[in-house]
Amino acid sequence: MTNPYGGPPSGPNPQQPYGQQPGGYGPPSGPIPQQPYGQPAPYGQPGYGAAPPNNNIGWGIGSIFLCWPFAIPSLIKATSVQNLWAQGQYPQAQEAADEAKKWGKIGIIVGACGWALLILFYVVVFVILAATASSYSSY
Repeated sequence: MTNPYGGPPSGPNPQQPYGQQPGGYGPPSGPIPQQPYGQPAPYGQPGYGAAPPNNNIGWGIGSIFLCWPFAIPSLIKATSVQNLWAQGQYPQAQEAADEAKKWGKIGIIVGACGWALLILFYVVVFVILAATASSYSSY
């Protein structure tokens, strides 16, 4: 059936195979290669639908409160994980996630030790001041 107004033909459209666009444009047709069930993906490539590695941003956020100089590289590496994964640089994304965790842990350990030493210093100073104040009291 033709359209009297000069447009495309009206009526039922011919059936197109699933996933193909009429006119030859759109995604390529054909089967999508997949790995057999239970088989690992080829070396260096994640399997179909694999999730990106954990970016370990929690370690960076935790180290901000304890020792921020070590939190900066942790947060920089953690924020680059998703971008590297989207670019297909899977080993670099995993390496950035590992680096983020490493710097975050270093920041938390160094910060916790620093705060513990600071508290210990104040306790020692308070004890010394209390001991000297009691020796100078003369009643």
